[in-house]
Amino acid sequence: MSRRLLIAGPPLLLLLGLSVRHAPETPFNPLISAALIVLLALPSYYHLARSRDLVHAVILIAGLSLLSMGVEAIGVMTGVPYGPFHYAASIGTAVIGPVPWTVGFAYVPLLLGACTLAGRFLPGRPLFVQAGASATILMVADLVLDPGAALLGFWIWAEPGSYYGIPVSNYIGWLITGTAYSALVLGVTHRSLPVPVATSLLLIVSFWTGVALGAGMHVPVAIGLGVIGSVGAVLLATPEGRPPTGAG
Repeated sequence: MSRRLLIAGPPLLLLLGLSVRHAPETPFNPLISAALIVLLALPSYYHLARSRDLVHAVILIAGLSLLSMGVEAIGVMTGVPYGPFHYAASIGTAVIGPVPWTVGFAYVPLLLGACTLAGRFLPGRPLFVQAGASATILMVADLVLDPGAALLGFWIWAEPGSYYGIPVSNYIGWLITGTAYSALVLGVTHRSLPVPVATSLLLIVSFWTGVALGAGMHVPVAIGLGVIGSVGAVLLATPEGRPPTGAG
């Protein structure tokens, strides 16, 4: 079942993302947006839960969700570290200050997937090296996600930047917070996340690559296809449940 998802999921989600730009109404209805965000997070959560004690997996997911949403709330209210922006109601109801509850489901699977890939690509390397690599993967993923999400009205930048309306400060913020979050995750999990935990990252990037394609955003499309190809190849080549080589 998981292998079929890896093969069929990316092209189907790419087509779904492509169709969004031609839908009669954007942004999405909040219920549709929330359902999609949660569904795309589930494969990552499922494989994390399979790899360790269920209670520990739930605590890790819940803790990361609350932490990331708390930092996002600070970011929205102060403009640090991403730059001034705010969330729209179309992405869900705000629960932590101005931050919608869906943000945890949207970010944590990307974080878990990036940490998994960093451990897979850099086995045995020091924690800070893997954390930096994970943050870089997160930033690359956001080069695909953020332009499309802003275009669909999920969040609005006070001062549009040079990269499809996204300011450079956003990507600096992703590197800073991504490094800190990744160090936490890699430390707590002892750098032993199984490769299938990155499934949600693959599926999320596939959807937003489709959105970028429909919007004619050539750079995010090129980056997205590169991520889909490389991450998909790693996932298909790795037996399900196998931890990264050299995990400490």
